[in-house]
Amino acid sequence: MEFTSQSQVEDMIYSSYLRAINNITETLDEEVRKPELTRALLDAVGSPDRNQKYILVTGSKGKGSTSRFISSLLSHLGYKVGLFTSPHLVDFNERIRINGQAIATEDFVRLGNVIRGGFHQIEEQLAADEYQGPVGVALAIAALYFKEKGTDISVIECGRGGRFDDTNVLSNDWAVITPIMEEHVAHLGPDLNSITLHKLGIVKNNITNVYVSKQKSDVLAIMKDNLSSNPVQYYEEQFLAESITTTSVGTTFDVRTKPAVYPALTLPLLGQFQAVNAASAVALCEEITGGPLDQEIVHHCFEQLQWPGRCEVICHDPLTIIDGAIHRDSASYLAELIQLVNPERSRTVTSIIGVPKDKDYTGVIEVMSTVSDQLIVTKPDISHLIFPTDALLIAKSFLEKSSESPYLEDALTYVKEQSPSEIIVIVGTQTLIGNAKRLFGQSLLNIGL
Repeated sequence: MEFTSQSQVEDMIYSSYLRAINNITETLDEEVRKPELTRALLDAVGSPDRNQKYILVTGSKGKGSTSRFISSLLSHLGYKVGLFTSPHLVDFNERIRINGQAIATEDFVRLGNVIRGGFHQIEEQLAADEYQGPVGVALAIAALYFKEKGTDISVIECGRGGRFDDTNVLSNDWAVITPIMEEHVAHLGPDLNSITLHKLGIVKNNITNVYVSKQKSDVLAIMKDNLSSNPVQYYEEQFLAESITTTSVGTTFDVRTKPAVYPALTLPLLGQFQAVNAASAVALCEEITGGPLDQEIVHHCFEQLQWPGRCEVICHDPLTIIDGAIHRDSASYLAELIQLVNPERSRTVTSIIGVPKDKDYTGVIEVMSTVSDQLIVTKPDISHLIFPTDALLIAKSFLEKSSESPYLEDALTYVKEQSPSEIIVIVGTQTLIGNAKRLFGQSLLNIGL
């Protein structure tokens, strides 16, 4: 039966994994994942990825931001650029973009129907514990869309690994590796060596160049041992970010590369690592364009760049920051950034928190109480998730000046009309962040070049 709605296509994307999940006994990616099935699906629909230019981006932190920086900068430089990322905040379409514009629902459904036959043909041949990865199925739609629309180059964010990731079936011209840390040990292996080797799997023999972002010394040593036969550009050797400061307008920094220096760049995103990500993007784009980039274009690109929900400044009056933190560790990083922009606690801070019941809402509330003058617990206007009934009680146990609002819009109205604050932090689940973007009149489907 032909698909007529986006939800039907999304159901197909996840259906193979959901069918197999209860039969899977192994955990390591090399035992469980089968990227060759993604290759088979792509070939079944005409191999739309062949003879296309791709940049693969992997790492443990910042790979989504780095992918976005590269695609935005190339778009500003006049290229037609595809971008494939995950997860999405509200709408699955957000994962597939060209020059910042998400794929239209009608195109998503139409191309879902194009891959439907091949998907089911492969599905019929699989054992009970084998599955077509959701990222791979979505990638097939993206590859068709990018080929159809004639992108000059496409930037692809890998999943948790690299070597056995569904995206790694693409023949990429460039590889970018963001900071690597111990993560997903059940899937990638027990130590940094095995995790790093997984990430290095996106570096193929015919690669044009590899861009290695800032790394811990032990990770860097592993990389240099394994990349000796590949052309590699290393952070601090061929490019770097310096003079990094976090202010109320975002992150300001210089980028230094072999050909040029780009001074006083500003991103409306918070965190020193964002400057490091930007340096990787600048260095790679210099290679693609064949030399130093236009200073004015680089400044304009970064100062207006949107990457929703990642320590993002969405308003300056009052300063309003949104972040998708749903556990203690990510909230701790956000709290550190709040301390940087409000070091003397001279400005009042209100944190509006909407974390679902099945996430670490207690941890987020506790951490944000340490940098806030008041807490408001709430939830997004639309969500299938269940939110805790004891959030206000917990908030009051950490900060007496706490209250509850039915929805995010009510919380913002309360702050504006009854309890003004100089800094507002909206933190919580992805649907809350999406809700915030809509309330501030910012689209998630068109985030600009």
